[in-house]
Amino acid sequence: MPEKNNYIENEILNLSPVELILKIYDVAIVSCKRKDSEKANRAITELISSLNFDYKEISLSLFKLYHYCQYEIRRGNFDNAVEILKELRDAWAKAFNLK
Repeated sequence: MPEKNNYIENEILNLSPVELILKIYDVAIVSCKRKDSEKANRAITELISSLNFDYKEISLSLFKLYHYCQYEIRRGNFDNAVEILKELRDAWAKAFNLK
């Protein structure tokens, strides 16, 4: 198992900032699908902490969407959160020509 952890750690350390954001979206989406509210909320909290409020309009919009996803997760509406997170992830991937 330690070998697997080293591989994952190396993979994460070698990601670009945009790839790291996509990876966090993936964790949030998978966690919602598994109904793991704690892990989903931690991932969304990471997305929130990555916002750059120098770009106030877009950051505030994303903050509101992330906060809404957390609200939906607390209510047990994981499917609503997944839908929003998938759309946001797809937009990031498309904007930077990534998968």
